[in-house]
Amino acid sequence: MEAIGVFDSGVGGLTVLKELREILPHEHYIYFADTKNLPYGPKPNRQIQDLAQKAVDHFLDLGIKGLVIACNTATGAALHLLEDQLDIPIIGVIEPGAKVAMSMSREKTFCLLATQATVKRGLYKRYLMDLDKDAKVLTQACPHLVTAVEDGFGDHYIGRTMAYEYLDQVEGDYDTLILGCTHFPLAMEGFKDYFRDKGRDVTIVDPAKACALEAKAKIPGNVSGPLKIDYYCSGDRLRFKEVADKLLNEDIRVRPWK
Repeated sequence: MEAIGVFDSGVGGLTVLKELREILPHEHYIYFADTKNLPYGPKPNRQIQDLAQKAVDHFLDLGIKGLVIACNTATGAALHLLEDQLDIPIIGVIEPGAKVAMSMSREKTFCLLATQATVKRGLYKRYLMDLDKDAKVLTQACPHLVTAVEDGFGDHYIGRTMAYEYLDQVEGDYDTLILGCTHFPLAMEGFKDYFRDKGRDVTIVDPAKACALEAKAKIPGNVSGPLKIDYYCSGDRLRFKEVADKLLNEDIRVRPWK
């Protein structure tokens, strides 16, 4: 059967894959972690587009019926470009994330944590203000947190310390925190501890489930058959496997990406 491609720069997209397999449990998934080119956040727009284009070309060779870009940076840079080229459904994480954040916010005040590229591109803010012109959106780039998560330290004291340091840099009030990088839910405990320590009631939004629900709505699904997942990695496969095994609580096989 044709597969659903899932694409990220590393392990962060596994947060989306976990939601996909719950919501669409009879699919064949091809997960690609482009760790050779990690991190995407500091890279120029054109380079991210080129990396996404090369990934999609190989996905098509493998045979996919839909693509989930489980990376906020790649979604912002390449989603519309790829939509114009391909005749299969392509799902990103930014618009579904903005919609669910808006639905969960009490005061329509937001803080976005993301990579430098996602913050600079401003798509979350644009989507949120399209939904409510009076929305207030603060932003904070967290470049080093991506690397910490890739090294398996998201919920370690290293990731927790980074979560505190980045949130301490945000000036202004907000009632909803958007994790605008798919790596960041893997440091969730640090964010929760921060607001607990501060005595603040802040809703934390992980766009992964909203992205998976949009994939269900747009990609033709299978109603029967076994779950199958093929994992590919462009960089150090052993390192990716070590972190992914822990996150997924499985012993996965990782293949080389061409």
